[in-house]
Amino acid sequence: MKISDCRGRLWLGVGVACLAAWGTSAMAADAVRDVTGATSAQIAAPAVPAQSASASASAAASGTIQELRDRIQNKEVTELRTTYNGRYGASLLFYPQTLGYYVALFHEGQFWRVVKLANEKKAESLYADFVHQTQVLADVEINRIKLEAQKAMIERQLAESETRLNAVQNDLNIQRQQEQALAQNQQAVREQAAALETERSAARIRLSDVQGQIRSLEAQQNTVDSELVRSVKGSGSTKKTTRRR
Repeated sequence: MKISDCRGRLWLGVGVACLAAWGTSAMAADAVRDVTGATSAQIAAPAVPAQSASASASAAASGTIQELRDRIQNKEVTELRTTYNGRYGASLLFYPQTLGYYVALFHEGQFWRVVKLANEKKAESLYADFVHQTQVLADVEINRIKLEAQKAMIERQLAESETRLNAVQNDLNIQRQQEQALAQNQQAVREQAAALETERSAARIRLSDVQGQIRSLEAQQNTVDSELVRSVKGSGSTKKTTRRR
């Protein structure tokens, strides 16, 4: 599969998961309305318990998310449960002063949604729903992380394979060059051997001719020597006969 196809499917999956998350968020709002009877506006910015007029006005102005941040900073709430899925998380916090609960959905440590409830069961139910949302949202990111790791691994394998391919090609080229050089050398040796054989045959013929000439000359020399000996012996016999007379 091409990398572009993988990216296309990844972003398609992200889009589907986001739509699912929005749907789940809507279901969460419906669930809160069912268990609390609150409206959508009340869920987004729930009413602050009766306190001093200035505190109520400040909380209403800042919103539930900032209200929870302030209570966390002032150490006024206790973390009861927290679930992480990838970079998403959900928390259930307890506010002892009013015996109330905060249910928070966050991403990379930043609160995304915060709902304040007075009923423990309703808070637990909403917390479970938020946890499910983090699973749905994180699945897309987890899949992306896996795809990135798989892509990186394939790229490493591809680089190793290309390196191996180049090495094999180089070995093959060297082998072919050596074989070609060997073939040329063998041809040259064969040609040299043929030339030497021709020269050897010619030398043998010349040697035979020279040896024949030598034998002929030696025979002639022997003949001359024999004639000389006979001539010398003949001269000696003539001298002896002359003296006797």
